Amino acid sequence: MTVLAFDGGDLFTVRVTKHHSLNPSNKWANSYEFEAKDVGGESQLLDLATAVADFEAALHYDTTIFDRVLISTWAPDSVPYNPATFISSTLTLEGAISPTSDPLALNQALSVTRSSSSGRFGHLFFRNCVSEGDVQAPAGVQVLSDRPAYQTRLDAAIASGGLDDYIGVGGAGAFTLAMVGKTAGEVRYITFLRVQGMSTIPTDHAWFNRT
Repeated sequence: MTVLAFDGGDLFTVRVTKHHSLNPSNKWANSYEFEAKDVGGESQLLDLATAVADFEAALHYDTTIFDRVLISTWAPDSVPYNPATFISSTLTLEGAISPTSDPLALNQALSVTRSSSSGRFGHLFFRNCVSEGDVQAPAGVQVLSDRPAYQTRLDAAIASGGLDDYIGVGGAGAFTLAMVGKTAGEVRYITFLRVQGMSTIPTDHAWFNRT
């Protein structure tokens, strides 16, 4: 399995790296796992990466700068280094939304669950896409004031970016969004993404500072 030629059932990871426009030295990333439906190659993977990046851009504030996308085979890095196992591409995207009030600090993230037909939820945490006017803290913990409105925003980002083609086994895309267990033998397909609420994520989290 390589990024140049693959078979149906092969697994890939797409990781989008971004930073705040006022602090480019601190970068964070979100990762997504996919299973190929059929044989394919580099062009299908680049289409997939574009859909993921466009989805994220549609969800984030315009102070979020997307600078790189990494497409890699799901298997661990090889020794010796094999350049055919990944594609690294620069991005020139920024978030599409202008906040209506001051954005929350980067350790306050929108929590989105990845739901499958069985098993536990997975999670995605999105920074710099929630403002102070969108939350309240009735018991000292921040919650979304209008979670359905954020679900509508999430659904719109999925559609505008084309990520809906990759959600569910019946999607039109060449891959299916999935959660992969510790071994490739456990693959659960994502049926939908759902806004859960707010989460506090420390800025020393493993995927926060990707300098």
